[in-house]
Amino acid sequence: MTVEQPALRERLQARLLGALGEGRLLTEASDLAYYGSDRCRGGWPVRALVIVLPRTIEEIQATVRICAEFGVPIVPSGGRTGLAGAATATDGEVVLSLGRMNRVLEVDRDARTLRCEAGVTLQAAQEAAAAVGLMYPVDYAAKGSAHVGGSLATNAGGVKVLRYGLTRDWVSGMRVVLASGEVLDLGGALVKNNTGYDLRQLFIGSEGTLGVIAEVTLRLCSPPAATIVALAAVPNDQALLGLFGRLRRAPLTLSAFECLDHGCIERVREHRGGADAPFAEPHAVYALVEVEAADAAEAAVEATRDALMEALGEAQEDELIADAVLAQTPAQGRGLWALREDISESLHAYSPFKADVALPVAEVAAFLRSFRARVAARLPEIPALVFGHVGDGNLHLNLLRPPALELEAFLARCHSFEDELFGLVRDHRGSISAEHGIGLLKRDHLHYSRSPTELALMRGIKAVLDPAGLLNPGKIFRLDGAGQASS
Repeated sequence: MTVEQPALRERLQARLLGALGEGRLLTEASDLAYYGSDRCRGGWPVRALVIVLPRTIEEIQATVRICAEFGVPIVPSGGRTGLAGAATATDGEVVLSLGRMNRVLEVDRDARTLRCEAGVTLQAAQEAAAAVGLMYPVDYAAKGSAHVGGSLATNAGGVKVLRYGLTRDWVSGMRVVLASGEVLDLGGALVKNNTGYDLRQLFIGSEGTLGVIAEVTLRLCSPPAATIVALAAVPNDQALLGLFGRLRRAPLTLSAFECLDHGCIERVREHRGGADAPFAEPHAVYALVEVEAADAAEAAVEATRDALMEALGEAQEDELIADAVLAQTPAQGRGLWALREDISESLHAYSPFKADVALPVAEVAAFLRSFRARVAARLPEIPALVFGHVGDGNLHLNLLRPPALELEAFLARCHSFEDELFGLVRDHRGSISAEHGIGLLKRDHLHYSRSPTELALMRGIKAVLDPAGLLNPGKIFRLDGAGQASS
């Protein structure tokens, strides 16, 4: 069924309304546009049929079954902070928004678990954990809007992967509604469950193509006693890797090692209305470093600070850094972090074309050298800025639209560069997506990171769990008329 079939559309809406009740459907054009897409603007149409706002797992089941009866596809939707188009409805799909399923159901301080509905924001989960003296360590800039369910569906990373790992490392259990309307109860709060295949991992990172994540049980941990933040000015990308190696070998617990080039600093300062630069002189690249103290006692914190200063001093002697500033208070630390976290917002005015890639850490400098050279040769009028998580090899590549270049022409220029870019990523043994998924944006380039055998296995899994191809069709794979996934 498509948007152009009003009689069928009205029958579907009537069935959904009868099953869910008043206040669960949105049909206004502004709502269809708002809920029908995520933050990725890839040039595809936004054409949602209706927005469904369930409050319970049973209402999700009812929605899925009714849509299956009518043969209408579903786009599961969370906070819509994704950057790959995975939560975009392009062809008359029902958008199943989990925004009203936003309750933290239980926090077990002794078991160190948190159970919540999928629509709870990452920040709300963090705050609920903090209220009992614990921490959910997955963290990224969109935490105030991003949903926990969406973070599982995309296996979100963030700024602390170096220390704490990915989202999938913190999932104890989940409840998932399948395309059949059945509910899978996977794991719960069990620590040990060695009973065959771990089906949880199928749904983590599946981008809503295999099932609708409705409820989640997360693992928690103790927060660090204290953290110390520094910003170092680095002469080049190779020195950046040298500094990372130096700090990894030092007697320090490194929780974050972020990079941002000088262009990023300049755009953040511009966005803030001409804020002061962190250093008197500009430098090619900067490293934001965070380390954890083992104890909150003043002596332990000072010992950690001294160890970091000593390591940075040795790095300066070896010409790995030109300068550094060490935060003396938590507020100063938050200020240094803001330089990194404000980058995406500051680039928004430039309609950036983004690529989220991952490399082996040892390949980062060589990749960046080749990337910058190829952009200069192929797209000389387009500025290229880089920031990211060097500690786990995740780089965010940004091409900025020049004022004189119309958006459509700019996007066409950037898309013409994609095959060369992703081929370069493959040549450096990397992945075309580090933490934003495939969605619509990268589905035609998945072969740069996945072998034919892997693609065939993933298509087979999709066919078993969603034989009619009604869950988020067109994401990760294209679907043929029979609902079978094709590359």
